Amino acid sequence: MGSLQSLIGPHQLDALGAWAVTGILVGGVGRFAAGGEFDWAVLTALLVAIAVTVPFATRDLETTVPAELLGLVAVPVLVRAFGGFPQVTPFLVVAGVALLLAVELDAGTSLTMTPRFATVFVVIVTMAVAGVWAVGIYATDTLLGTTFLDGQTELMWDLVTAAGAGVVAGVVFELYFERSARIARLRVSDPDPPEGDQSEASLPGNGTHHRIAVRTLQALLGLISAFALVRGNVTLFVNSGGPLAITFLPALFRREYGYAMDTGLVLWITVASTLHAAGAFELYGAFGWYDSLAHAVSASLVAGVGYAVARAVERHSGAVAFNRKFRATFVVLFVLAVGVGWEILEFASGGIASIIGGEAVLAQYGTSDIVNDLVFNTVGALVVAGWSTAHFEGLAARLTGRVGRLTSGD
Repeated sequence: MGSLQSLIGPHQLDALGAWAVTGILVGGVGRFAAGGEFDWAVLTALLVAIAVTVPFATRDLETTVPAELLGLVAVPVLVRAFGGFPQVTPFLVVAGVALLLAVELDAGTSLTMTPRFATVFVVIVTMAVAGVWAVGIYATDTLLGTTFLDGQTELMWDLVTAAGAGVVAGVVFELYFERSARIARLRVSDPDPPEGDQSEASLPGNGTHHRIAVRTLQALLGLISAFALVRGNVTLFVNSGGPLAITFLPALFRREYGYAMDTGLVLWITVASTLHAAGAFELYGAFGWYDSLAHAVSASLVAGVGYAVARAVERHSGAVAFNRKFRATFVVLFVLAVGVGWEILEFASGGIASIIGGEAVLAQYGTSDIVNDLVFNTVGALVVAGWSTAHFEGLAARLTGRVGRLTSGD
């Protein structure tokens, strides 16, 4: 696997190229500021600040980020300076910022990550920033009376654009890493044991109580699914039958892989599934707070999966190491990115329904609903990041190796 740290080093000719690109970016800051595009001036200034961090920190002007990588990141700035693609270029710049931060965090802190994980990180950060941007713009329009957003459709196409930009940037960066001669090759080490000092917030009751609650909720989901089937309600059947199937995944894992999931975590999964299914049974419309609760609980599970993925990558290789703050940050970013992806699925569901007819399987209820979902997704993520990550250490152990092969670049 590769090492991001090996990208940074003293290379005289390469440093000249990097400083030349930095100079062009400085000129871009001035051009954007003079033209009144202060948002682009700030974005470009951020790239400049990241570019000069390494030589200033090392006090060596020849130690820089590779010129070709910095030039690649600067391309969307140049495109925007000449008036091209105003919708997609901001998110491409965000992707570039995320990559440069990953490289410099790897080189200058205790954090280490492989190129493959860095590309995944770029996609996640780009989508997460789009989610934060959506919430921020909506809040500005609501509180200050501005009109940055024209409506739900414009917001959703911005999120689709951000996701596409993140994926494209990730693919481009992955190709760069594969071909870069400066990526040092490192040996994969044996997985380390799980940390023993993780905090854990246990659910009330013991294993027997948890199993009884799970069976009760599964019976409720079964009744909703049967009712939907009898009534011929496809939307309700999909939104209840799917969650019911999810509740049987822990039993499948135990039978197929010998992984006995913590009973509290099984109950957690079942509660989240039941809340979603019951919400499709007209509860979302009847109670305004219900959607927020369902998203917060579901997001807490997504956050746990994000934590398990990060820990699995860590345990797979000695070339990857995170600290608690980074893991917590990654969990929140992961949930925001998945939340954006979910909103895109809902948007696509509505679009397909409008083309072929019928009711959308996944529904959106306006701009405020989208923003509310993103906010309460973040609430669920913060709960897991702060108190409940230990529930997912067992899942991380099971993912070790499988996730590692996907993210290590082997």
